[in-house]
Amino acid sequence: MLELHQFKHSPYCLKVRMALAAKKLEYRTVEITPAIGQIDIFQKTGQKKLPVLFDKERTIHDSSSIIRYLEKIEIEPKLIPEDLKEASQVHIIENWADTTLAKSIKIAFLEELTKNPVLFSSLFANEISDSMQRFLFNIPTKIASQISGLINQKEKESLKLNLEYLSKLIDQGNFLIGEKLSIADIAVASHLSLLKFPNSSGKNLAGKGCSLYINNPSLQNLFNWRDLIEDKLAIINHH
Repeated sequence: MLELHQFKHSPYCLKVRMALAAKKLEYRTVEITPAIGQIDIFQKTGQKKLPVLFDKERTIHDSSSIIRYLEKIEIEPKLIPEDLKEASQVHIIENWADTTLAKSIKIAFLEELTKNPVLFSSLFANEISDSMQRFLFNIPTKIASQISGLINQKEKESLKLNLEYLSKLIDQGNFLIGEKLSIADIAVASHLSLLKFPNSSGKNLAGKGCSLYINNPSLQNLFNWRDLIEDKLAIINHH
C-alpha cells in the first residue's frame, strides 16, 4: 500500500491527498513530528521536506513529482490534460500556486497567527501540551513586527486581487482549465486551506483562518468552489 509521510495541515500534503482521492488510490498516512520526525525522514530519504510518498521500495518527494508519479501508476482520471496547450496551462497555474500564491498566503497566515491565539490553539489542539502551545505562540508574537514588515498593504492588496481574479475565473466554469479536474485546481484549492481551513482539517479548524479573507464577500465563491471540490473527492485522513 502507498504510504504518505506528511504534516497534516501542510497545503502541499493536502495537494497530494486530493490527488490520491481523485485517483481513488488506497494509502495510509504517517504524521511526522516537526523537527524530530524530519530527522528520520532525512535519514531514510535524504529529504527534510514533506510530503514524501513510499511505494514499496520506491520513494518520491515533492508534491508535483508525486502527482506525476500517480499519473503513471493510475492513468484515470487524468489530472494532466492530454491536450498540449491545456497541459501547459495547467503546469503554469500549478507552478504559480506552489510558489507565488503559496508564499503570499503563508505570510498572511503567519501574520494571522500573531494576532489570533484562538486559531493558534486550534492548530495544535490535542497535539501538544498547553505549556508548549504558550511557548510556540510566544515565538510568532515576538516576530509580529517582522511579519508586518514583510507583508505591507500593497502586498495584501496584490494577494486580494489575485484571489478575486481566481474567483471570477471559476465563475465561468467548474474548473480552471478545461472541463475536468486537473492539478491546477488541486494546487490552488490546497493552498487556499491556510486562508480558510476546509472540512478535511477537522472540526477544530474547519472554517477558521485569516479573517481578512474569510470575511471578504468577493471571495466566498472561491472558498465555496474549493469546498465543492473537496466534497466531491471526499478527502479524509487515512491512518
